[in-house]
Amino acid sequence: MTLIRKAYADTPAGQVHLRRVDGPGDPIVLLHRTPVSSACFDGVLARLAGRRAAFALDTPGFGQSFKPEGLPSTVDYGAWLLAALDALGVERFHLAGHHTGTHIGAEIAVAAPDRVRSLLLNGVLFATAEEREMFRAQVGQAAPIDAHGAYLIQSWGTMKGLLPRFDAQLVQTEFLGAIGAPDGRNQAFGAIFDQDFASVFEGVTCPVTVLQAADDPLAGFVGRIRKARPGVVVTTQGKTGVAAPELEPEIFAETLLAFAAGVETTPPNTPLQWTPPMTNRRFSLVRAGQGFELADSIVSVPTPGPGEVLVRVRAVALNRRDVMIRQGWYPVGEADGFTPLSDAAGEIVAVGEGVEGLAVGDRVASTFFQNWAGGRITFPAVISSLGAGGPGVLAEHVVLSAGGVVKLPDSLDFVQGATLTCSGVTAWSSLVTHGGLQAGDWVVTLGTGGVSLWGLQIAKAFGAKVAVVGGDDAKLARAAQLGADLTVNYRTTPDWEVAVKEASFGGVQHALELGGAGTLAKSQGALGVGGHVAVIGALDGFGGTLDASAMVMAAQRATAISVGSRADHQALSDFVAAKGIVPQVDSVFALDAIEGAYARADKGAFGKVVVTL
Repeated sequence: MTLIRKAYADTPAGQVHLRRVDGPGDPIVLLHRTPVSSACFDGVLARLAGRRAAFALDTPGFGQSFKPEGLPSTVDYGAWLLAALDALGVERFHLAGHHTGTHIGAEIAVAAPDRVRSLLLNGVLFATAEEREMFRAQVGQAAPIDAHGAYLIQSWGTMKGLLPRFDAQLVQTEFLGAIGAPDGRNQAFGAIFDQDFASVFEGVTCPVTVLQAADDPLAGFVGRIRKARPGVVVTTQGKTGVAAPELEPEIFAETLLAFAAGVETTPPNTPLQWTPPMTNRRFSLVRAGQGFELADSIVSVPTPGPGEVLVRVRAVALNRRDVMIRQGWYPVGEADGFTPLSDAAGEIVAVGEGVEGLAVGDRVASTFFQNWAGGRITFPAVISSLGAGGPGVLAEHVVLSAGGVVKLPDSLDFVQGATLTCSGVTAWSSLVTHGGLQAGDWVVTLGTGGVSLWGLQIAKAFGAKVAVVGGDDAKLARAAQLGADLTVNYRTTPDWEVAVKEASFGGVQHALELGGAGTLAKSQGALGVGGHVAVIGALDGFGGTLDASAMVMAAQRATAISVGSRADHQALSDFVAAKGIVPQVDSVFALDAIEGAYARADKGAFGKVVVTL
């Protein structure tokens, strides 16, 4: 357990309270935002402990530090905190300021240039006098206390609006800080709105870097920092609002460590040499009502353990399952904050101990189940599926089991390769592994989504005939262009199973049943003697019945399909390479347009919806 010690320093003005961790090297001094205390850095301190000494100081007026009188300036705050560092015996140090702390940190850097080795800025109001007055009018004064407590509701709403998504603990901490230290809040905001940061920044002589959340209300001022300090390195975080230290402590700590090390190891009179930590943009599903909201964050790049590989994801494909999970219609237990999606393609960038047959640079796709090599499915295999409450692949870097990836066919790019994992393997295991597909067989498939079109392409490559049933004539026409021998619109031909059975001369050998409650009986009705129905999806809801008598009399079979094993995935990849199959991709979205990808997948695509990273 990481030991974060609480302490205080006696200064002529009063006690300054703080949190600290031990470690080697010149310490890092952390200065917090208004209206919270140094507790906002607990996650950062935990990651610095043992690697670098660090102090997180409570600004006077917050936490347990003394309460200033009058209208202190940022110069006053800087002098008080310098006095606290003097009392602690800290001579040389690195500074990191967060929001209000950036303004105080700049004053300290100017006042003690021989002691401050570097300055990291996270959320700076680099504003003109007019802009500062605008901010003062908006947030400069805490809501006045009224007899009915309306100020509490107002404060709660203001604090909630500062965060990218509702986090009860964070909003409460922000709220309690605001109502618990209204005078400190007013004083601190008054000081930074009075400060001309541009003028102060001109006097900062130490190396400077910027760590900036993408959705921070002050993100728009980064351009002015770049102009004032050409060449400054700006590291972008995810969407954390004003709570960067709490929501992304890993990247905060790793950037601090990398920057401090670079400053200390760069030879004198030479350009600063340092490399920001490699970052990992990751999305997670956070509970919101019945379903989930999609949260974007920046975290450290994971390290593969024994038997694992680290994959730089280049493309991910969405499935109906992913949409259902997002909407709360697919069971994930009490899971919260997990990374979604199962289908990824990318290249291996690191391998763990004991990995054989895979190397850095290999192009691979994830397998749907990370622990199902082949044979019968087992419970350990079932719980190893990606993206349904456990780890998923919607991130720039993911660690996967070495047995949970398959090399991509050379003929496919990453976008195409991402479509194999779920839809492609499901169609393959339905038709080939469980169905025994042969040339001359008839296959009926429902709709024109990923599984259906993969089934069409696999069947045609085997020399089979295919009937496609759907409700959109334009999509059915496109299916015919891909080789469908028969297309039936269920809207105009409600008894489509009869039409399919007649066209296939007594019934099909394979039915890819994707509809569920409303179509299961019809899929069986399209079967001929010895036919096989692969029960896959539930577009029309889970449920439906099969006629056991007909199954016995006609020697029919039904199999519930759980995608497929790694062996199925490998067999499909080899088949695709041999036959030159090109997967059908409906649309490709950039990562920042992920919401559009979910919407397209929900609407009903012709083939697969893919997102590039």
